[in-house]
Amino acid sequence: MATLIHEPDGSVILIENHCPICAAATHCQGFCRAELEMFRNLLGDYAEVVRVEHLLSNARRCAYKIRPIRSA
Repeated sequence: MATLIHEPDGSVILIENHCPICAAATHCQGFCRAELEMFRNLLGDYAEVVRVEHLLSNARRCAYKIRPIRSA
């Protein structure tokens, strides 16, 4: 289950409230890196994606801040 929170600065926080691969990710953090890279690749030049909470770093969930990149 995922949730989006819209921030006043135009960014969104994508919150993953459940990790279906948590058990596997505890043994291979490549899954977590691949997920972050997938988000970055999908959004490309349109947004910056930063992981702000990480379940495997003792957070209660994973969350990503997605900030639109304003073109000049």
